[in-house]
Order: sequence, then structure tokens, then C-alpha cells
Amino acid sequence: MSDAIGIEIPEIVNAQRILAIQPHYDDNDISVGGTLAALVDGGAEIHYLTMSDDLMGVIDASWSAEESSARLRDDQRRAAGIIGVPFQYWLGYPDAGSYDYFDVRRDMIKHIRLVRPDVVFTMDPWMAYEAHTDHVLAGRAAAEAAILYGLMRIKTDAEVDENYRFHPIQAVVFHGTSYPNTVFDISSSIERKNQALRCYKAQFHEASLDGLVRRTTEYAGRIARDETFEFGEALKIMPPSLLHGVGQALTF
Repeated sequence: MSDAIGIEIPEIVNAQRILAIQPHYDDNDISVGGTLAALVDGGAEIHYLTMSDDLMGVIDASWSAEESSARLRDDQRRAAGIIGVPFQYWLGYPDAGSYDYFDVRRDMIKHIRLVRPDVVFTMDPWMAYEAHTDHVLAGRAAAEAAILYGLMRIKTDAEVDENYRFHPIQAVVFHGTSYPNTVFDISSSIERKNQALRCYKAQFHEASLDGLVRRTTEYAGRIARDETFEFGEALKIMPPSLLHGVGQALTF
């Protein structure tokens, strides 16, 4: 399918390797877990890259930072096992804290060179009224990394850079977006998404998890209300060529 400016919306159902970049431990699964699970079923290998340490969201104040981090990572591993994600990486930037954008972008470029994905998923930093700086910076850094990763004068890890051979990223997929161009059918995978969400016990009480699953399920139903399927997730799928200097990209 193409839009008014004559550029094809990239096809993601045949993606072979996906790097899903998120600000916090649970954002991928909350926002796009059904899509990722369905893509796993189609043969995709998925890698999760988490920007922040997510410590501000831990609900038990008696846990040390070390215990909190261990519990968060255990939650994510269990959720990832349900979705079908064998690889997780953590950058450890301070949740809701102070960090340098260019350090984040460098680390994301490093992981793009390391993983060599054909598709990058991330939060949409241009979502209307997004107030969380972690979401904005993670999405912007991921989008910029997806167009600059081939510039080898941008240095990351010496070994990674030395061993890297250029590969093309076919699409950047923004979720949590106000400007979707695709509704992805998650009717066959929504139960796995819900099971994955229930793994995040370091951040949610049981009643809160019940509410989260209820809200995301209802939202998936609303997104798909004009489709031929029951549940969907809204995506803005972009060719990387539109992520720099193209005024029409908003309406793509």
C-alpha cells in the first residue's frame, strides 16, 4: 500500500530480525506486545533494548536498587518468554532522571550495529501530549539512530564498530502513536500479550494488572472497530528515508 506522496508503506510481516527499543521495561509489551508476538509466529527474531533502569516505578520501597533491578529483569524475562523474545539488553539510564541524549543515541547506534535488525520498533516521540521525557528521548534517539547508524565516524564500542558491515533498515515502526498508518491484527496473539503484562509484578499490584489488561484489551478492540478483525494495535510504519527533511512524513 502507498500513500499520497507515492511511497510504499514498508511491509513488516516478513521481518527477520527486529530491535524493539523501549524507555522502560514494560513499554514494548503494553504498547505493541500483540504485534511482536504475531511477528514471532511469522518467524521474526526479536531483541528488546531498554533505555532506563525503571527504578522509579518499583512499588515496594523496601527493596534496594539491586533487588529492584533484579526483579524488574526477571519480570521482563518471563514476559519476553511468553511473547517469544530471546534477547534483552539494558542501558541503565536513570528512570525519570538526568542523562545525556547523545550518550543514549550512541548506545542505540551500537546495538543497531550489533543486532543488525531489518526493522526497528520504538515509541513515537511525536505522540500528541506525550509528557514523559523518557518516552520522548528514547523514541527520538531510536529514530535518529536508525538513520545515522551507517555513519562510521560516529563511534560506539570499538569492537562492535570494527566488526560491523553495513546492512539496510527497512522500516522504523512507531507505536503509542497519534498518527497511525497501519492497524495490525493481534486477534491471535492478544492472550499472550495479556499473559506477558501480568508478569510485571515489580511495578503493579494485582488489581492494577487487572486494570491494565482490561484497558489495553478494550483499547485494542476500539482500534480494530473499523477492521475485519477483533483486536488491533495502531502503528506508524515509516521507511527511514522519511525521517529527515521530508515535510510530508506526518501524513504518510
